[in-house]
Amino acid sequence: MTQGIDRVRTSNVVPIRTNGTPSSGTMSGSHRPDLPPGGTEDDAYDHWDPWNLGRELISASQDCIEVIDDLGHLRLRNPMARRMLGDDIADAGDGSWSMSWPSGVREVASDALAVAATVGTARFDGWRAAAQGGTVYWDVVLSRIVDVDGRLVGVMAVSRDMTQLRRIEDGHDLRGRELSHRLKNLFALVNGLVTLSARNLPAVQSYAGTLRDRFTAMSRALEYLQIPQADERSSRPQQTLQGLLGALLRPYDEAGGAGRRFVHGAMDDVPVGDGSVTGLALVIHELATNAIKHGALSGNGGTVTVDCRRVGGDMRIAWTERGGPRIESPPRNEGFGSKLTERTVRGQLSGTISHHWDAEGLRVVIALPWASLAS
Repeated sequence: MTQGIDRVRTSNVVPIRTNGTPSSGTMSGSHRPDLPPGGTEDDAYDHWDPWNLGRELISASQDCIEVIDDLGHLRLRNPMARRMLGDDIADAGDGSWSMSWPSGVREVASDALAVAATVGTARFDGWRAAAQGGTVYWDVVLSRIVDVDGRLVGVMAVSRDMTQLRRIEDGHDLRGRELSHRLKNLFALVNGLVTLSARNLPAVQSYAGTLRDRFTAMSRALEYLQIPQADERSSRPQQTLQGLLGALLRPYDEAGGAGRRFVHGAMDDVPVGDGSVTGLALVIHELATNAIKHGALSGNGGTVTVDCRRVGGDMRIAWTERGGPRIESPPRNEGFGSKLTERTVRGQLSGTISHHWDAEGLRVVIALPWASLAS
């Protein structure tokens, strides 16, 4: 049927332990996992028998498949799991599946196993030593197994090797941190040049101070947007929608002036996950840039009001520009920035966005599911 699978009635999916002792492979026909109930050695092997087909599909899988009984003990491993993880649990004398994970992952694995047994499915990621040496990063999906009467039999764990993807992500994170570090150094350099240039010009000292404050605010916004590494998340304050908006809009605002400024209306707040930060930052930055170039902030006296309200299962963000040039009609052509904003909201953030070209100014309404924002 498949390459590497024996064509005789001997299963590649073998028990790891039986009654607390390693399996010898000499089980009686009535208890052998490779025979259906009532099967005997003399029966002709039928590849399309559901029992045989299911066993061979598990054997052929390139993922590591493990079966844990209702007491949390590891009972079966498919060939890939035996190749990657070994035929037995060397680190757990009682055969506990959770104990086969390193101490830093053990509690997470145990909790996920309990959730899967109760709810039906669970998922986590963690690292575990490979049989041939080295550390492998796994994405693990746990699914409950029940009998025909719905009683719990055990849990199936399907582990996929994510080591290469993890290395790629770590590389991207390192490059992102390097870019962030260089940008912060660039802001510091520009601030230094502004200070040197204005040192002997008293007339521009106030303007130079305002310019330095703007660059400093942009640098702080960059720090807020930087996604922390896993070992930094526990010590880092929770990112929220209002905190993100404050960090993003502060560089564009003028403190205490009667000119351009942002006005915060309703300020309902929700946590913002690392997966949503960059997308939401791109959208807000695009709206602010357009307001400065063409909208309410292109002249003196214009304002932008930002309302954040919880509406059902969504967070609704209303961006309202007033006091800028009057709008005679909607633009005929959609720019790249507008297309990118719409794709980000609808695709990455799973939300909706609508543009209302009022004569008094642009109004943009964005609705984002809480679940999407928190991811």
